Amino acid sequence: MKSVILTKYGAPEVLKVKEFQDPEPKDNEVRIKVHYAGINFAEIMSRMKLYPGGPKPGSVLGFEASGIVDKIGKNIKDIKIGEKVIGLSLSGSYSSHICIDKNLIIPLPKNFALDEAAAFPVTYVTAYMMIFDLGNLQDGDTFLIHGAGGGVGTAAIQLAKTKNIKIIGTSSSWKHEKISNMGVEKCIDYNKEDTEKEIMDYTNGKGVDLIIDPIGANNWKLSYRVLSKMGKLIIYGDQNLVKGDKLKPLVAIKEMYSMPKYRPTNLIGNNKAVMGFHLGRFKGCEWKVQRSIKNLLKLVNDNDLHPVIDKKFPYYEASKAHRYVQNKKNFGKVLLDFKEDYDQ
Repeated sequence: MKSVILTKYGAPEVLKVKEFQDPEPKDNEVRIKVHYAGINFAEIMSRMKLYPGGPKPGSVLGFEASGIVDKIGKNIKDIKIGEKVIGLSLSGSYSSHICIDKNLIIPLPKNFALDEAAAFPVTYVTAYMMIFDLGNLQDGDTFLIHGAGGGVGTAAIQLAKTKNIKIIGTSSSWKHEKISNMGVEKCIDYNKEDTEKEIMDYTNGKGVDLIIDPIGANNWKLSYRVLSKMGKLIIYGDQNLVKGDKLKPLVAIKEMYSMPKYRPTNLIGNNKAVMGFHLGRFKGCEWKVQRSIKNLLKLVNDNDLHPVIDKKFPYYEASKAHRYVQNKKNFGKVLLDFKEDYDQ
């Protein structure tokens, strides 16, 4: 098999293709002949040693893949060779073949192609669990999505539009027309506009009922200020740490000292809630993720939702793909394509 290896921490160019013997599935695993692997910002941070518990040098990055089952373990009864599937993993999906536990295999949603399938699991499960499990989004709410043009952002727009709500989205201005066409009613360029003023003016001073925020310390403070009474802020990343191509201790220290301090008495007095979300930290509670996936699949099928795919890079251009996502040139999801090797 061919895999994209993290040779050391650093710039995108540290990703190199190496060839290995095909893995053999364990008793409760299936082996997937990978067609596409999704790229997530967490993998950018892992490459730069900014992701706690992330893969170490010598490892294969990647949390998600789609493809065709080509071998199964002896305890597998309900998944067949030749079946198209989605696989979730803590690492290893940047490979032409990957073995995944049967409990982390997801059936393809209705009318999904395999490229859409690879763009689906991490972003949509993350968005769904934040919006509905933690956020309890209700008809009539106002929802603020920071980074609305990214993978999680575009998934969040689609899922939220299944409710009768108003959506505010922050992004670079070149993405505004696209997110507006998807259903965002108020677009804000965080680089050029006074985000706090724009939000409070749009909500007539009431603030926002639900916010998802992957940006970083100072933005989390802003998000807290624009929460309404009974509003919820869900933090799921710290993209401010990504400055340049490698870990910069001074950037990390500055970010650490900028962290907001949410005192319990202030949360009580202001009727506000602040929560965190990390899809990779559900060990011992995997059933909660599986429950959400079941509900998510029904919502996606009932509303015929499809992921937004920006671009596909051949797997041997993984470094270019990482650079593209790191520089936030994507609208929606970016994929690595392993399929072309099979087509030759």
